[in-house]
Amino acid sequence: MTITLPIGLSVTARVPASSANLGPGFDTLGLALGLYDEIVVTTTDSGLQIRVEGEGAADVPWGPSHLVVRAIERGLEAAGVWASGLDVLCRNAIPHSRGLGSSASAAVGGLAAANGLARALDAEIGLTQEQLVQLSSEFEGHPDNASASVLGGAVVSWSCPPAVEGSTTSV
Repeated sequence: MTITLPIGLSVTARVPASSANLGPGFDTLGLALGLYDEIVVTTTDSGLQIRVEGEGAADVPWGPSHLVVRAIERGLEAAGVWASGLDVLCRNAIPHSRGLGSSASAAVGGLAAANGLARALDAEIGLTQEQLVQLSSEFEGHPDNASASVLGGAVVSWSCPPAVEGSTTSV
């Protein structure tokens, strides 16, 4: 069952940049940095409004294909809630395409905002840190930057390929 969020809920997610591919730790080592994007999301009665300030404002899509919006929608779905409308403000400080994990931060920020909205309604229906790492890693394809942005600090992370139905695995 999906619960519709009330109009007027508002949350702010502040997400760090990250550096990955540290030394031999390709796609496994990540480090959160002291540079942050901020995402403010408010539920509305209908529609989608997106405003982007700062880094990449002129270059990112301003509709449903926006990475933050896709992450918010995925996070709401995972938490079992939905919003009739959203007002999304992205304040970007992390440069795009410069190796600082801006796409991971966008995905983590959207998921964190969705989690905040769900928890504002009911603290029992939010996502765990493990779910946030998993979902944000799915957006990225690997967990290094995403894990650092979710957990902070220095992280070692990996992902296991999904099991294929009917296959056997030996260790």
